[in-house]
Amino acid sequence: MEALRHGDSLVIFPEGTRGNKPEPAVFKAGLYHLAEAFPEVQLIPAWIDNVQRVMPKGEVVPVPILCSVTFGAPLTLQAGEDKRAFLDRARNAVVALRSVN
Repeated sequence: MEALRHGDSLVIFPEGTRGNKPEPAVFKAGLYHLAEAFPEVQLIPAWIDNVQRVMPKGEVVPVPILCSVTFGAPLTLQAGEDKRAFLDRARNAVVALRSVN
């Protein structure tokens, strides 16, 4: 939250970790809390093709391997939207980008 207060951009893995499955795990509540606290911040879903090789779990610097990143339309928390509905919608937006590649 401090980074957003300073106007910085963030890349987050809303499932809480970088997994090794073909699809992201269920998103955790942190993304919802960021959307709630910073409604003016654009939350851009992104699909990183080959993410398990480009950013292996435990590494802090991406490995120099070719990959592609597909960005979706910004998401915002809708009025009255509950946490689980928002997190499911956000995850579905990310997973839908896989077929765009």
